[in-house]
Amino acid sequence: MPHAIIEYSKALEDQLLESAFMEDVHADLLSSGEFGEKDIKVRLRPVEHALVAGTLGNFVHITLYLLSGRSKEVKSQITGDLLNRLDLLDLPVQSLSVDARDIDRAVYSKVAYPKT
Repeated sequence: MPHAIIEYSKALEDQLLESAFMEDVHADLLSSGEFGEKDIKVRLRPVEHALVAGTLGNFVHITLYLLSGRSKEVKSQITGDLLNRLDLLDLPVQSLSVDARDIDRAVYSKVAYPKT
C-alpha cells in the first residue's frame, strides 16, 4: 500500500512519460515516511476523451488507495504534495486533482512475489 492510480488525458502521455512522473510520485510517497518502498504501486491509466467543465479538455487526476487508519492531516499533506508535483510539470490542462481513499484493512488481501 498505497496504490496511486494516475488517470490522465491520452494527449499528455508523452509529457508524463518523459518527465519520469511515475518515479516522482513514487519518490514523493516514499519521502512522506508513511510507506515502505516495496509497498508503493504507481499506475498510469490513459483516458481517450474527457469533458472538463463541460468541454473537451486535458486533465490529470491521482487517486491514492491507502490502508485505513491515517489521519485527515496526513492524507491532506500527501495529496497536497502530489498536487504541487503535478503543478510543477506545467502541463496544458484544464484540471489537476488528487484524492485519497481508504481501503478497509479487515478485507484487503494481497500476495507479494517472490514469496518468501
